[in-house]
Amino acid sequence: MLNLIHVRSFVAVCDLGSYRSAGRELGVSPSTILDHVRQLEEAVAAPLLARRSARTLPTRQGEKLLPLGRALLATAMRACAAVSGDGLKIASASNIGIYMLQEPISAFESATGIGVETWIGPNHEALDRLERGEADLAALEWWDNRPGFEAVAWRREELVVITSPFHQWATREAIDVQELLAEPLLGGERGSGTARVLRQAVGSIADQLRVSEHLGSTEAVKMAVRAGRGVSIVMKSAVLDEIEQGHLVALHIAHAKLYKDIWLVTHERLPKTAPAAACLSAISQALG
Repeated sequence: MLNLIHVRSFVAVCDLGSYRSAGRELGVSPSTILDHVRQLEEAVAAPLLARRSARTLPTRQGEKLLPLGRALLATAMRACAAVSGDGLKIASASNIGIYMLQEPISAFESATGIGVETWIGPNHEALDRLERGEADLAALEWWDNRPGFEAVAWRREELVVITSPFHQWATREAIDVQELLAEPLLGGERGSGTARVLRQAVGSIADQLRVSEHLGSTEAVKMAVRAGRGVSIVMKSAVLDEIEQGHLVALHIAHAKLYKDIWLVTHERLPKTAPAAACLSAISQALG
């Protein structure tokens, strides 16, 4: 079987007329180009290049190989484009995709020219899409350590209690967890992992909290809280604008630290040259 790297070096010498020029073009030493050509000659059992006057030119056998070599390189480029030409696909848990990923993705697209298609939905579905090969990268609110994948903790997100500015707690900075038992607690998307975080932070009392209804999304929760229908627990990054504008108030639970680790997950054997690897690196450095 012919080595495409060797073929590329051979074609470069034919086009540029010297090992030195070919090495400069491909970013390697002339001796490396010479070694590639010699290995290619061994593979085809024929001399391929010869020195004539001031240039290195293909031999009779080299002239036969040259158009085929060009075709091999072109086919290899088409193969790579066919695999990665549909851009990069990211599956994201809803709050991450809506409130955290858009700026890093935009910066990555501008810097690389690689288009990114983002699917946003429940955490477990985002992970399932990655496992089925329908996404190259997943951004998750919780991670279950399933085999075959690598997960990187991207950032730690604080959780806060939100109320309307007219709520009885609105002038306070913190409340006791016991006080939450008497309030209608509005839930957003099921399966986001918030209940698990609460149990870890405040213990079994978290099981006594009553969620009056699940509204399906953080945006719906924010509107319901603003309308005075109850309180909720959300990631602080999801309500920064509303807090700044005075539409919502954020409080802490006394003597408890509520946070979520946000995970970026890829396939375990992801090549370093894959667009997903470059995207993972870019997102990891953004707002980490």
